[in-house]
Amino acid sequence: MEAGSRVEGCGQECPRSFPARFLRPDRWGLGAGLLAVLILLPVFAVLLRLGEASPEWGHLSRTVLPGYLGNTLVLVVATVALSLLLSVLPAWLVTTCEFPGRRLLSWTLVLPLAIPTYVAAFVYYQIPEAAIPLLVRIRQSAGVDAFLAAELVLRYSLLVLMLAAVLQPYVYLACRAAFARQGRLLIEASRCLGDSPRRAFFGVALPLARPAMVAGSALVAMEVVNDYGAVHFFGVPTLTEGIFRTWFGMGDKVAALRIAGILVLAVTGLLVLEQALRGRARYACPEGGDSPLQRLRLSPAKALAALAVCLVPLALGFLYPVARLGHWAWLHLSSAVERAPWDGAALGRGFALALGTAFGATLLAAIFAYAARLRETRYRRLLLRSAGIGYAMPGAVVALGVLAVLGAFDRLSIPFLPMLGGTLFAISFAYTARFFAVPLQLAKAGMDRLGKPLEEASRLLGSPPLETFLRIDLPLLRAPLVAGGMLLFVDILKELPLTLILRPVNFETLATRAYSLASEARLQACAIPALLIVAAGAAGLLIMNRWLQPSSNDER
Repeated sequence: MEAGSRVEGCGQECPRSFPARFLRPDRWGLGAGLLAVLILLPVFAVLLRLGEASPEWGHLSRTVLPGYLGNTLVLVVATVALSLLLSVLPAWLVTTCEFPGRRLLSWTLVLPLAIPTYVAAFVYYQIPEAAIPLLVRIRQSAGVDAFLAAELVLRYSLLVLMLAAVLQPYVYLACRAAFARQGRLLIEASRCLGDSPRRAFFGVALPLARPAMVAGSALVAMEVVNDYGAVHFFGVPTLTEGIFRTWFGMGDKVAALRIAGILVLAVTGLLVLEQALRGRARYACPEGGDSPLQRLRLSPAKALAALAVCLVPLALGFLYPVARLGHWAWLHLSSAVERAPWDGAALGRGFALALGTAFGATLLAAIFAYAARLRETRYRRLLLRSAGIGYAMPGAVVALGVLAVLGAFDRLSIPFLPMLGGTLFAISFAYTARFFAVPLQLAKAGMDRLGKPLEEASRLLGSPPLETFLRIDLPLLRAPLVAGGMLLFVDILKELPLTLILRPVNFETLATRAYSLASEARLQACAIPALLIVAAGAAGLLIMNRWLQPSSNDER
C-alpha cells in the first residue's frame, strides 16, 4: 500500500496527495452529500426568498403578525409547562416504584402519541358546549367584555390541555430513559444520607434528568409550532395558521414564505436555547451506577395514588379521545340517514404512497448512515447532523420550500423531464425531507450497537463496502429499520399541513379525509378515518417500544 493512502472504512483519516484524492473520489461521501443537499433544498428555498417584494407584508407586519407571534409563544410556553407536570412524575413512578399495573402503564403511557393533535381537537372542541350555561350567566351578570374574556380563557385553556395531553409522551419517554440510566448508586447514596424518596427525587434524580426534560420539551415545542389543524379548530391564529391565511386567503405567496422563514428562525432559536440551557454541563454516572435500581414497593394507599397519577395523562390523551371517537363511529355506522362517501380508491392511493415513501426513505437512511460511518470524518458527521434538520421544521415550511424548488425546476423546461409540481413525486419528496431524521436516527443507533468487528472482518476478506453493507449490515439492521419505517409510515399518515398544501387534485389521505369531514361539522363521519389513524399510530408505537425495550433496564 502506498504511503499516504487511506484505508476505506478504517475510521482514520490518513493524508493523501491531491492527485490521488482527485483520481479516487469518495463515492460514498459524494452520494451522502448529494442526498443531504436534496433534503435541505426546501429549507434553503424558503430562506432565499425572504428578500423578495411582497405587496401585503407591510400591512401584515403591522396588524396580524404580532398576534401570530404572541399566540404561538403563549401556546408553546403553556403546553411545555403542562407537559412536564403530566409526564415527569409518572416516568419516575413507573421506573422506580412497584405497584399494581406498573408494567402495563410503562408502555401504555406512550399511546397518546398515536393520536394526532387535530384528531384530539375534534373531541375536545365539543367540551365548551357544556360551559355554555356558565358563559351565559357571566354575560348576564358581568357584561359582554367579561363574557368574551371568559370564552377566550376557556378556549385557550382547553387547547393547551389537549396539546399537552397528546404530546407529553415525548417528555415521558425521555425522562423514563434518563431515570432508568441513573441506576442505583446515586439514589441509594441519597437514601443512605437520610433523604426521603421525595427529597431523593427532587434533589438527585430531577437535576440529573434535566437534559432529558429539555430534549423532550423541545420536541413538544416544535410540535406545537408545527400544528395547524388543532389551532384552526379552536380559532387560535398562530404562525402556521398565518401561512395558510396569507397564501390561500390573500394570495401572497412571498408573504407566506416570510412567515415560514420566521417559523424557521423560531425553531432554530428553540434548538439554540436548548444547547445554551445545557451549557457545558456533563452528566455521568459513577462506575457501576448503571446497574438496575431496586424498585420501592408502595403501600396500598400510595400504590393507589401512584396509579391515579399515571392514569391522568393516559385518560386525557388517549382513553377519552378514543372512547369518544368510538362512540361517534358507532352512531355513524348504525345510522341509516346519512353515510359519508367513502372513496376507497383515493384512500388506498394515500396508504400506498405512505408505505412506498416509508420504505424508500428508510432504505436511503440506512445507506446514508452507513456512508457516514464508513469514514468518520468531520464532513460526514456534519452531514449526519444536517440531514435530519427537516424534522425540526414545520410541515407548512417544508411544503412551501418544496413548491419553490420544484417550481424552479418546472420553469427551466428541461427536455424529457416531466412537470414535478402537483404530482405524487412532490409530496413524496416533501415527506422524505420532513421525516428523514426518524429512520436515520434509528439506523445510526442500530449501527452503533453492531460495532465494527463484523464489518472489518468482511473488509479484510476482500468484500467492497457495498457488498459488506448488503450482506452484513443490512440484514442485522432489520429490527431498527422496521421500527423506523413503521414510525415513518405513521408520521406520514398523521401529517396534515404538508399534505393539504401539496396533495394533487382529488387525492385523499386518512388525515385529509378526517379533517375535511370535521370541517363540515360531520364529526360522527370523521371518527372512522380518525380511528384508523389512531390504530396505525398505536401499532407503530408498540413496535417502537418493543425495539427500545431490550436496551432499557426499565423492565428488569
